[in-house]
Amino acid sequence: MSEQDLSAYASMWTTERDQWELHRFDDTYLPIMKGDPPMASLICDDELADVVVTRMLAAGVAVVTSE
Repeated sequence: MSEQDLSAYASMWTTERDQWELHRFDDTYLPIMKGDPPMASLICDDELADVVVTRMLAAGVAVVTSE
């Protein structure tokens, strides 16, 4: 995974970190931008999605557990 691939998503765990939350569904996390309406960010590359979520978790982005 190159830093260039991640650069498009870096704001999710850096400068815009407070605008995002991770919704947890079983073993999966879905990045959601807070707002009205909230907006999901779908990342079609599984490896890239895993890295983005890992960085978001490490940066302390809030996790919302769905029941």
